[in-house]
Amino acid sequence: MKRLYVSAALIALLAALSGLHIWHLNDFAGQLTALLTKAQEQVEQENWEEAARLTHEARSRWMDHESYLHITLRHADTDAIQISMDEALAFLEGGEQQPAEYAAVNARLLTQLGLLVEAEFPTLTNIL
Repeated sequence: MKRLYVSAALIALLAALSGLHIWHLNDFAGQLTALLTKAQEQVEQENWEEAARLTHEARSRWMDHESYLHITLRHADTDAIQISMDEALAFLEGGEQQPAEYAAVNARLLTQLGLLVEAEFPTLTNIL
């Protein structure tokens, strides 16, 4: 009977840790999404410096969590987001200032962040 209680406790602990991970990831992705949305608004107002600053801040926050993200998520997903962030920064820091191209890269990045969180939810689609 003792084994049953230990097993049940371990399953409960894993479920709680998974829930905490999803909550943290959702909050983190929400913060990045807010920064990148503000950056898009700044590009629309042709304030390229502020957009670059906001995108740098989002990338910095992403890099601060890189170890955690690589441990808990698929590497292909985290690498794709990092590449998209670098691409967005390249559009912002380039001298050409192409708002349409930046908007496309930023939209892809926002979608990737949303899908990253969605993939962690314990839904039937994700389990199967």
